[in-house]
Amino acid sequence: MSKSLYIGFMEKLLAFPLWIKQTIFLDLSKDLNNYLSNEFLDVEEGDLFHIYKPELSEQGQNELLTKESNYDESIYAFLNCCSKGMTLIEIAIENNFTMEEVSKAFTFCKTSGYFSKDVPKLVAAIAGFIAGKYRTGEYFIRAGKMTIEQLDEVLNKQQEMNAEGKHVFIAELMVQLGFVRELDVKSIIFMKEEAGKRFSLNAEEIPSITMERENYDIRVENERLKEENEILKQKMDAVLTFIKEHKEG
Repeated sequence: MSKSLYIGFMEKLLAFPLWIKQTIFLDLSKDLNNYLSNEFLDVEEGDLFHIYKPELSEQGQNELLTKESNYDESIYAFLNCCSKGMTLIEIAIENNFTMEEVSKAFTFCKTSGYFSKDVPKLVAAIAGFIAGKYRTGEYFIRAGKMTIEQLDEVLNKQQEMNAEGKHVFIAELMVQLGFVRELDVKSIIFMKEEAGKRFSLNAEEIPSITMERENYDIRVENERLKEENEILKQKMDAVLTFIKEHKEG
């Protein structure tokens, strides 16, 4: 099986010199800390939605083979990539999908029974939220960050405030009541906003490393430097002689 565009890109990136990778890592860490809480920065690999790898059930494989349900081609493109063992980020880049489109296809296929394994609750929660299936409160419940009882308390509080003529959003009240952190709310909302962006990779434009001195020889380099130093020394001597003669004159 040929490499996906994403895998090809990452192999090029990981081949960068250590000092380049470390600098990129530090810059990315600073940037991500502005948008994401530790909940998403320290997430376990198996719970990270973007790199989750769906596996097709027998029902999913049959649908891909027969196309009996006559779905939109995007669903079959999604199922086909799943059958090849691709992660969600590979599926997005390979088909020029947004992560929102991937989330909608993922949620649909999960509901249709096309996956063979139980999807981790955080992955399913993020997919449903990005796809627009869940609202903020339901996302936090499904992600295991809040209870139904706590959401009921938030809704009751909202009704009380509405009766007093004060309009407040559910997410604001969840934070005010201490059920979730403000940065956690901002993180998931930002992820949803970003999921609508399309990211394209062209196989011809994947970064590569060029070793300009592939046949580099230290002895040749030393000789070159000696010649340059000798020329520089001669020029300096000429300048000093010129200055000395004019001072004496």
